[in-house]
Amino acid sequence: MVNTKPHLFLFTGSDDYSKDKAIRNLRESLLDSSSKELDYKVFSGAETSAREILEYVMTVPFLAKKRFVVLKDFEELADEDKERIANYAKNPSGSACLVIETKDDSVTRKYPSLARQAAVTRFGALTLTQFQSWIKERLSESYVKKKITPDAVRELFELYGGNLNLAEQELGKLVSFALSRDELTLADINEVAGKDMNASAFDLTDAIDKGDVNEALSIISDLMRSGKKHYEVIGLLCWQMKRLFRAKTMLLKGVSEAGVAGILKINSYYSERFFRQLRTFDVIQIKANMRALLEADLDIKRSKYDPLLALEFCVIKLCLGASR
Repeated sequence: MVNTKPHLFLFTGSDDYSKDKAIRNLRESLLDSSSKELDYKVFSGAETSAREILEYVMTVPFLAKKRFVVLKDFEELADEDKERIANYAKNPSGSACLVIETKDDSVTRKYPSLARQAAVTRFGALTLTQFQSWIKERLSESYVKKKITPDAVRELFELYGGNLNLAEQELGKLVSFALSRDELTLADINEVAGKDMNASAFDLTDAIDKGDVNEALSIISDLMRSGKKHYEVIGLLCWQMKRLFRAKTMLLKGVSEAGVAGILKINSYYSERFFRQLRTFDVIQIKANMRALLEADLDIKRSKYDPLLALEFCVIKLCLGASR
């Protein structure tokens, strides 16, 4: 629960879904219907300046007791503008509530005045247990009322645990697909999302393993034409790399290949390809690939590069690393 008393809030972390929900709740607690339009404004760090933000913050509210202002993507501001916002934090206006949102948690170290004066809330990626609770909460709502099997929860976590907005979209598809039944299963996920994703994950990982840049970019192009988004492709590769990493870890602990396939729910159709990939990727390479994918995801979220360009650059980087 976010404290609603301070004049300044700092929301950090990669969980945009939970951050947006906290912002909505905070806005509802501070503004009524008559003041939502006149005393509420969202700024983007990539498209504005500290001067424009602070002019709005310092203006007397029209109807509400406080203006409610949200600054998204603080990390995208120019350095001098970041300093101006940090200086504002030392003596914030009593007639405004400013929420500063950033995906880069290092802001608390670079600008300690923000960390000292603001109510800081961190929104990191969910654990499996937290994700399970979130899924059950969404499925318990009156207009849904469905249950879900534990293996289906684990599969959704592997596929979409790092992006709750995407997870919510896929959950909606699953609910519609299984409309006449009371429980969602792993088979439902495989039918709705898993078939195409499994095939694409293996094809793209094979191309990276061979260092075949042209093949990898061709697969990406096909995925984009079929309606997939850039963040879905990055999530797809992360999902496969996570499975390979978990499998490596289990094999090192003495678990058999059959045991690994059972635990990770590797479809028998893909089992041979999965363990072939597992033999060609070492742990260091898998970790390096996951770091590259995370960097690409952050570059896209920070609008540092065109999303497709960032995705293609990342895949080329993975292919060149695989071919060394």
